[in-house]
Amino acid sequence: MVLDRVVRWNLDLDGDLYGDERERYRWYEGIATAASLQWLAIPWAAAIMVWPLGKPAVLPLAVVLVLLYVPTLLSTVYVRRRRVDTAPRSWNAKRVFLTLASGTPAAVFLIGSLYVYDPQGATWRGAAFGGVFGALAGLVAQVVETRRRRRREAALALAGDDD
Repeated sequence: MVLDRVVRWNLDLDGDLYGDERERYRWYEGIATAASLQWLAIPWAAAIMVWPLGKPAVLPLAVVLVLLYVPTLLSTVYVRRRRVDTAPRSWNAKRVFLTLASGTPAAVFLIGSLYVYDPQGATWRGAAFGGVFGALAGLVAQVVETRRRRRREAALALAGDDD
């Protein structure tokens, strides 16, 4: 698949772009840290900037967000294809914070984009309501999936104890 070739080229597995194994690991940690910070900072910058900058900022900021979110989506597709379960095993304060901090800017940007085009209209208000409703539905879905995972893992653990 093309994505596998892109990943292999990018990671330079057969080359020395990132040094030896120890150095490569440290580079990967640094790159993952930078990406994590960018995944938070760039959407928040777009979500905030669309409000004061108005209509002229909507298209360029939307392009920046698409260029951020598409590779993020591709990385999720890649790890899932490598049999990495991306559903959270549990929800702690850090996971809740990061989920809210990374998901909220897209909704704020969308609402801001709709608002700058028609501040008196109901579309941006409907989007705000839909965003809150969608977030709550997503939260319920995550809780249900987490509980299913725990039950599956508990059942597997019990089945393994019979040996």
